[in-house]
Amino acid sequence: MTRLIFILYLFFYPPAFSQETVETKKYAIEVAGIKVGEMHATKYQVSKDVVNYRVKSDVKINLLVFTLKIKYEVKSQFDKNRLVFSEAKANSNKGDFFTTTIFKNGHFEVKSKQEKKEFEKVLNTDITWTSSRLFFDEPTHNQKFYAEYYAFFNNVKKNKDGTFTCQIENNIDKYVYENSKLVKVIKKNPIKNIELRLISEKVQADIGL
Repeated sequence: MTRLIFILYLFFYPPAFSQETVETKKYAIEVAGIKVGEMHATKYQVSKDVVNYRVKSDVKINLLVFTLKIKYEVKSQFDKNRLVFSEAKANSNKGDFFTTTIFKNGHFEVKSKQEKKEFEKVLNTDITWTSSRLFFDEPTHNQKFYAEYYAFFNNVKKNKDGTFTCQIENNIDKYVYENSKLVKVIKKNPIKNIELRLISEKVQADIGL
């Protein structure tokens, strides 16, 4: 328990003296070529073993009968390449939703409130990949990952053209990498297809105190 509390402290209050590098990527979110928001993905190398990921997006889409507004944020922490904590939050004009996944006593405790369901469950398996890692690391064929918000596992499949695809509920995501760098995500869903396009990136080294 003491180890978990220490890790969560590093997650929410990463000390400057222990942080090695901060990698940030910014994506334009577009619908039919029109920018509707931005996504910021950040990777914090807190220490040799501890890595934090944070992905934030703010979207406003004008539909035929209403305007859809969504703010999404997911935080994930890995210790020795294993997930120990994640929190995903979605705030929209349809409501506020969340999913938390916490490693305790050899298993994961999950609590989720989504638009159409609420649940709690226990996962008895290691988690070494999450959806947040896809922004920073190119997966392998059939890479198994954990979707932090939906709280279930899926696989990324590599296509003949070198792109990757995966399906989560009714959404099909296509990931495009160039030289192992994620440059584009095409999200196909029943309402509107959304495209994320990389517009800037930065790696900052912390020399410490």
